[in-house]
Amino acid sequence: MDKTFRLKTGEALLLTDESERRYFIDFDSSFGYVLITAEERVFYTDKRYLSAAKEKLAGWIVEEFTGLDAVVERIKKAGAKSVLIDYSVTTLTEYDKLKKMKFRFKDAGRRLESLFAVKSKTEIERIAKACSIAEKAFYATLNSIEEGMTEKALSNILEYNMHRYGADKVSFETIVAFGENSAVPHHKTGDTKLRKDMPILIDFGCVYEGYCSDCTRTIYYGEPDDAFVDAYAAVLEANKKAEAEIRTGMGFAAADKIARDVLAKYGMDKAFTHSLGHGIGVKIHEYPYISPKGGEAKLKSGMVFSVEPGVYYDKKFGIRIEDTVVLKGGVKRLFKDEKNLILIN
Repeated sequence: MDKTFRLKTGEALLLTDESERRYFIDFDSSFGYVLITAEERVFYTDKRYLSAAKEKLAGWIVEEFTGLDAVVERIKKAGAKSVLIDYSVTTLTEYDKLKKMKFRFKDAGRRLESLFAVKSKTEIERIAKACSIAEKAFYATLNSIEEGMTEKALSNILEYNMHRYGADKVSFETIVAFGENSAVPHHKTGDTKLRKDMPILIDFGCVYEGYCSDCTRTIYYGEPDDAFVDAYAAVLEANKKAEAEIRTGMGFAAADKIARDVLAKYGMDKAFTHSLGHGIGVKIHEYPYISPKGGEAKLKSGMVFSVEPGVYYDKKFGIRIEDTVVLKGGVKRLFKDEKNLILIN
């Protein structure tokens, strides 16, 4: 399933990030180095993973990591003068270690993000499965909502259900926001208790075989007032219009503008305080980033990303409706529900 990273003459690629390793070797490990040269693909790891990696990784050289000296020798043998690393995920501690290798380092970030952005059939199937698990878990969790429960309690139930239905782990720390907390887009799930006539915003997702899903649903516990109902209808219209009109070849900023213009029609665009979407794959946030600042970059067939318009009114409420979608000419949703406002009485 891995894709070819095109090296230029005299280059080698060295990766330490867990999700980037997973992309290339399709194998879970909390430690390891992936080295790609013009002639070889090598995975260095420790004794915990060594035998399993040797059994699974056909076409790869698998060796126990005993230190960077062995890596240096292999790079020299390959004739590489420059080592590509991803500056965006390399820590200062890691870089201090790598500097001792005395190679010229170059940033591989742009080339990696372009490679990751267009998904293979297998990758899309795994993301779709992660969406299916998350969606099933969400609707099972609705039956557990009751007055007096805390945000943390609801989050725990949802995460348990995702694991119960087959998730490897959660994509990110689940966000559950009750009442006015929903007006904070990345609220820290806490001990706020659910009371009657409160919105509930839930941002959640899970990982299946290394690939993420991402979804947000906003529901209401009690009877919403007209302002909330109208705002929900506007966000849902923005979400559906974006999904209906985004096309392969469209610019990132133009895609974002579809949803933003719908909210502007209702005077709500100033309450939409973040971008329309982000790429989803082995990382929960990756290229492309669909925003007003997207410039002339174009969407490509096979990209998987979120569509998540929202409005946020401080000390009142927030509403976000988010899907994970794949682009194949037009948008195909990977969640199947209707997204209509759910009321729990």
